[in-house]
Amino acid sequence: MQKQFFIWALTMALATTISAQTNLIRDTSENQIQYSQSLRVKNRQTVGVAIDLLPPIMSATTGNFGYSAQLWYGYKKIRFRGVIAGFQMPDKLMGNDDFLNLKTRATALIIDYFKDDNFKGWWYGIGCEMWKNTITSKLDNNNYNFNDYVITAGGGYIVKVYKNFYVEPWGAVHCVLNNEKVNVGATTYSSKKFQAEVSLKVGWHF
Repeated sequence: MQKQFFIWALTMALATTISAQTNLIRDTSENQIQYSQSLRVKNRQTVGVAIDLLPPIMSATTGNFGYSAQLWYGYKKIRFRGVIAGFQMPDKLMGNDDFLNLKTRATALIIDYFKDDNFKGWWYGIGCEMWKNTITSKLDNNNYNFNDYVITAGGGYIVKVYKNFYVEPWGAVHCVLNNEKVNVGATTYSSKKFQAEVSLKVGWHF
């Protein structure tokens, strides 16, 4: 009788241990699945900010202040960017010796597509911009305003440096749709039809 009771008690203990281990494995597996699902949902959408280094550096060479800031929203592999920038073009790059001090304030809306998840790696984008320009004529020393309406296409590569802090080398080609001109006497200035740029951005997304 005692032997039968001992065998029964041992069997129940083993069954309880196996059941507890099974529940632990199931709970761990469910937690891992929930974490993985939560991570995927988190990476599906995000908000980020970035600054472009070209406008402040280029403006600094002229002794002026420049800026460029971007606020963006990302969903899955798509990024929507709003951009504001202000800079002064060095006179040597203007291509017209009769004018100087070309200052531009730009706003843009751009849509990008990423090849990889979590907003890293290669991306390609297209968008529209408006440039509000001011330029000075050497002939009469007056300032003149004109606007450019632009479509832009470009691409870049995001490298995550620490968590979601990143650096982003990029380049773009701009096409000026209108042909607004500044006429002073016999001299004329207008923006080039096609323009290209390369730069580096630094940013963070949540």
